[in-house]
Amino acid sequence: MADLYQVILVANNVGRLASFYRDALGFAITYPESAGDLAKESWVTLDSGSCQLAIHGGGEVRTSGSVILSFKVEDLDFAVFDLKEKGFDVEPIYEVAPGVKSAKLRDPEGNRLSLEQVG
Repeated sequence: MADLYQVILVANNVGRLASFYRDALGFAITYPESAGDLAKESWVTLDSGSCQLAIHGGGEVRTSGSVILSFKVEDLDFAVFDLKEKGFDVEPIYEVAPGVKSAKLRDPEGNRLSLEQVG
């Protein structure tokens, strides 16, 4: 069986989207090695845990698809507070299933995200 190792998001503005995942969600940039000014990059990869997140500046950007990127967080209340403090619009927290809380938002390119706390 194959392992999912990378999710690629196609972006109109690679630098802005990569900066969101770095600055708002705390993922470390793994490529390019010099992660200072990302404005001119067309490919950026980030360490997002067991699956790498890549931002690609080519192809057709679609935000109306059925994909939702789901991120597990330790403290959902704090994560929502922190994102709102940084100016992001986060939907109210709700219980998805017994013991699982979730909050939804969109990244700067319109991709749907779900922050989830389990247990």
